[in-house]
Amino acid sequence: MAEAGELSAEDRQELRRAHERLRAASQELQSLIATEPIKNRWAPEPAPPEILQAAKDAYEKAIERVAVSQREILGWGEE
Repeated sequence: MAEAGELSAEDRQELRRAHERLRAASQELQSLIATEPIKNRWAPEPAPPEILQAAKDAYEKAIERVAVSQREILGWGEE
């Protein structure tokens, strides 16, 4: 298993990108399903099903990319 100090610049960049994609996908999904209304001013509309599905798919793909990166680069989850 690689230690944080042993990672190459490419490994660090791959892990950073994977986590950034996960963060962005999470924020996009949150904006579609968990937006708070503003009292007496605005209420969110439900997202169209195809947009919601695309956001869910992107989120799941981002989760998997983080897991793969962590297994491949850090050796996490390997027994």
